Amino acid sequence: MLKPNSFLLRIENQDYQRPATHALNAQAFLQLQDPNPFYIRHEPQQSGDFKLFFGERKDSQDIDFDTPINGTSITYSITRNKVIVTSDLIGAEPVYYRYSGSTIQISNRLENLVKENDCPDWVAIHCYLSFGYTLGESSFFKNIFQTLPNQRIEIDTESLELKKLVADSAPHATNTESLASNTRAVSNLLYNVMQTYSPMVLMTSAGWDSRALLATQKSPITAAYTHGDISSRECTIAKKLTGTLRMDHYFKDVKGMMIDTQLLDEMLELHGHCLWPIWHISSRFISETLCLPIASGVIGARMGGHNGFPSMGTRFQKIINSLHTINPKIVSKEKIINDVKKSTTAPKSFWFTSDKGSKLFRELANTTTKNIHDTLDKYLNETNDLSFAIEKFNYDHISRQYMMKQPILAQAFNGYYSPLSHPDLIKTVYSIPFDQRIQNRLTKGVISKLNPGLLNFPMAATLTQAKHSIFTQEVSRILRIIFEKLYFKITKNRLNLGWFNYDHLYSNDFFETTIESLRSEVWSKHRMHKRIYENKNCGIDAGSTMDMICKIKTIDYYLSKATQSI
Repeated sequence: MLKPNSFLLRIENQDYQRPATHALNAQAFLQLQDPNPFYIRHEPQQSGDFKLFFGERKDSQDIDFDTPINGTSITYSITRNKVIVTSDLIGAEPVYYRYSGSTIQISNRLENLVKENDCPDWVAIHCYLSFGYTLGESSFFKNIFQTLPNQRIEIDTESLELKKLVADSAPHATNTESLASNTRAVSNLLYNVMQTYSPMVLMTSAGWDSRALLATQKSPITAAYTHGDISSRECTIAKKLTGTLRMDHYFKDVKGMMIDTQLLDEMLELHGHCLWPIWHISSRFISETLCLPIASGVIGARMGGHNGFPSMGTRFQKIINSLHTINPKIVSKEKIINDVKKSTTAPKSFWFTSDKGSKLFRELANTTTKNIHDTLDKYLNETNDLSFAIEKFNYDHISRQYMMKQPILAQAFNGYYSPLSHPDLIKTVYSIPFDQRIQNRLTKGVISKLNPGLLNFPMAATLTQAKHSIFTQEVSRILRIIFEKLYFKITKNRLNLGWFNYDHLYSNDFFETTIESLRSEVWSKHRMHKRIYENKNCGIDAGSTMDMICKIKTIDYYLSKATQSI
């Protein structure tokens, strides 16, 4: 039985009993299970040919299946004996596929392809538990792969020959325009991109990317929504931002949300993972209340330089390495690469594994680290631009496989829009030098041009208005951090700045019941319970603890699909 909102394409060149609903000469057979039309668009032909798209909600009748925007397309031609899979520039909606001699199977849900005797890819699982992604084409199983960003796969349905092509894997040629000129170009393009969308609800934070979307005042954003700790500074600023636009703003307090083990099981069934439960709850609420898709500023179209080398390493390393953009002689390229590799070194032990699991991951740690560093070196060798290489590595992995799972959770409801992932916008931003984008320089310029009033409010983590210089804001951030640590040391309470305050989960049985629901022998329930108790008493953020528990729960779900053990 297929998972909800999914499909399975089977390509078989041997004789077998064909369903009566298919053309007699067809060799590719498509099954769909409860497809949401806001997520999956299927166009079958009487000839047996078909076209399929899944990803961002498409409200128009026409879809360009050859060059999909914010999604992945699959086309099948009987006369040409071709199945073609085309991934967009982001690749956030991967196709999973397995090739077993006489059969190729393709699906948007990994579970649809897993068989009982499949062997887990423990290196990929180690990488996922450590950083939230698997490398390149790998999945949680050794014989199942996923498509890459900007990839095209052609399958000959007679010979089952499979050809893979990643178009311009490192498309990069920086322009020589000034920051002012590039700001004008991006502002105009962002405005035009927004006009192509239908009414939406913006998942609003107090951050730069939300402000960039709000800045296009003539836009399809009909309402805003913010979830989290509504008494936090973040939510207060978000409310003020939309207040300047006289926009309806809905809030949902995380403390009143039912986040429990049953919710995680529901997410696993609908999505194949249980990351970001608050986004799942919010997407369902917006769908039921407003009957509209959600939009968000997740991944920020690279405008803010969020994924560059200053985003990796310790806070001190980030500050020091940022000086490279001023003068490479101050901080060398070699130092930056070394710091990045240190931050992507897989741990040899986890606090949640059994003796067997600890032994397994300890033995795999060097291999996992080598694979990550070799992949990073590949990105570095494809271009002479250090900033672009590291940015693209992060974009292709943590951004698309982890961060983009936030808005995609709306796929089961009224769908999602991802305006900042539009390929025209991304290609334009690709061409802008990193030193014009770092620390949100470009984003700030775009907002200033489209709606400067949004810069009169500070960020949640800074103490001064966003319109002030980046240097002033960063100094205020450092002062805020120092004060926050002193405040916690004296009062044993954290300042209520950010919206992701999940500390109430320590007071209910969420962690306990979720831990007890795990089945694999790779985990140690005793060690987990002990660590949760210690985290609570030491003031460790419950949000980061929940995030790891959700990753563990996701891996446990997939391990239960196969009988292979450690």
